[in-house]
Amino acid sequence: MKGLFKSKPRTPTDVVRQTRDLLVYFDLDRNSRDAKREEKMVDLCKNIRELKFILYGNNEAEPVAEACSQLTQELFRENTLRLLIVCLPKLNLEARKDATQIVANLQRQQVHSRLIASDYLEANKDLLDLLISGYEEMDIALHYGFMLRECIRHQCIARYLSVA
Repeated sequence: MKGLFKSKPRTPTDVVRQTRDLLVYFDLDRNSRDAKREEKMVDLCKNIRELKFILYGNNEAEPVAEACSQLTQELFRENTLRLLIVCLPKLNLEARKDATQIVANLQRQQVHSRLIASDYLEANKDLLDLLISGYEEMDIALHYGFMLRECIRHQCIARYLSVA
């Protein structure tokens, strides 16, 4: 009887989509301090933690390549990576650390033997400008700096930044 009420595990695609919806909510710059906002922040932090577990695994299990591939494709397809970077200042410290690790991991994730992060960043170079401008805010400078360092590993990004 115990197993009847367990919820079925969410797919990486489901987690990314729900995370995206929550990030959109916070990106709209709602500054109210209501209980609903706090509840959504808790949900967002849980989702970000779940994304990290999918990419890195946990103490009990290694990451599953297919799940990592699905997650990576969905994050780039729906521009969730952009939202994650833009909303970073609105997250609490633990969620910021997890989001930073997610962005760093995505720079190394291969999908069908391709680094799709490189293509995405080449098409969205304004994200690099956002990461650079993040150095001005002490709260997020370390996180944005780590993300930028991981992005520079792509030749097209290093070339862009050396010219800029």
